[in-house]
Amino acid sequence: MTDPTSTRTPRRRWLIGVALIGAFAAGGLTLPVIAAQAQDAAMSGMMGGPGHGAMQGAMMAHIQQMLDKVGATPEQKAKIEAILHAGFSSMAGMHGGMQATHARLHELLTAPTIDRQALEALRASQIAAFDQASRKMVDAMADAAEVLTPAQRAKLAQIMPAPKSQ
Repeated sequence: MTDPTSTRTPRRRWLIGVALIGAFAAGGLTLPVIAAQAQDAAMSGMMGGPGHGAMQGAMMAHIQQMLDKVGATPEQKAKIEAILHAGFSSMAGMHGGMQATHARLHELLTAPTIDRQALEALRASQIAAFDQASRKMVDAMADAAEVLTPAQRAKLAQIMPAPKSQ
């Protein structure tokens, strides 16, 4: 008989990895409001909420409001929007592949024999894909933050809501 907790270890590792990346993004110094909105939107999507396009639209509307509050110029707003759309596209690929991943996970976990190597390969591929997408998103956030002046970033830090504690 196998230890029932051993089947949860890959999932826990995956969740811990996602949580650490989410914590890094939410606690970052560059446009943390974007990370917080992305985290809330991602959780909404995982729980049957709006699709990626709706999430991206809501995040961009919030970002535009914040940019208005810090006095961003139309040129700055246009640059930041273009940068963030490119960053969001990397996350859209992750969102689009979730259904196939869940189907494969279901297939592996309901098979007559549990293939732990296949489960680990699936987990590792998902972590690698998330790592690549999150790197692109963090780069986009840093690029967007550099469009703002230091004074605008300081004002953003003052008007941003404090990160939510769990």
